[in-house]
Amino acid sequence: MCLPVGLRELYRDGRLIPFIGAGVSRSVTWEVNGIEKHGPSWSELVDEAARLLGFDRPDLLRVRGSDIQILEYYKLKNYGHGRLRSWLDRTMQPPQDALQNSVIHKSLIELNRCKIIYTTNYDNYIERSFDFARRPYHVVALEGHIKPYDEQCEIIKFHGDLDFEETMVLSESDYEKRLQLRSPMDYRLRADVLNRALIFIGYSFRDWNVAYLFRLVNDEFKDLPDSAYGHRAYIVVPDPSDFEMRLFRARNIEVIPVSSANITADIANILTEIGR
Repeated sequence: MCLPVGLRELYRDGRLIPFIGAGVSRSVTWEVNGIEKHGPSWSELVDEAARLLGFDRPDLLRVRGSDIQILEYYKLKNYGHGRLRSWLDRTMQPPQDALQNSVIHKSLIELNRCKIIYTTNYDNYIERSFDFARRPYHVVALEGHIKPYDEQCEIIKFHGDLDFEETMVLSESDYEKRLQLRSPMDYRLRADVLNRALIFIGYSFRDWNVAYLFRLVNDEFKDLPDSAYGHRAYIVVPDPSDFEMRLFRARNIEVIPVSSANITADIANILTEIGR
């Protein structure tokens, strides 16, 4: 596995921050009554919102609006995300062995020099994996959870947590509010990225929940000194085309390619190689 120059050095110096997306949770699989289950994807979340609104065919609703607009409509009709949050909670309950068998989570936990992990996932897969491995951690979902200094690994729930529904970033208005980049989590990210680099895992270029993060990283930090090897961020992308390569590089984000036929194993191998 050929890693970008400097990635191991960033890790050894404690300057690499994993940023974990829905693709990592989706890689966790288990069976219920002979039916294979997995962590829900963004599209499945929107599909469920459409069904709860009474639309048997979510694709017809998508003709009228974007995914986050559908979620905004759901929020307005239901005075919040309550039932959708309950659906997420029910579908995000893999058994212990499924998480213990997740090669990505296992490799992530073994990155002992990573003292900060960000995630836009609402589930607790990372936390449960840390519990199973008996690695100490501290969850940050609210400003009040931020500690001045903590030797434990901090797992920062950047877009909220199922246990704190008011923190969840789901709908159009939620994203518009976050685009102001003035929340406690945004200020925390600004501080954490100073003299560090991010590695995005489990995202695609079309993800709403990282589009503004890419803008933040590029616009806020590209001209700062001590930007290791000219990059403030890396992203793992399955079979990247010239389209993705050029658009990411225009944002000063280095692409780490993996095979779409073997995404889970390749990501786990990348994390393992970083930690060597």
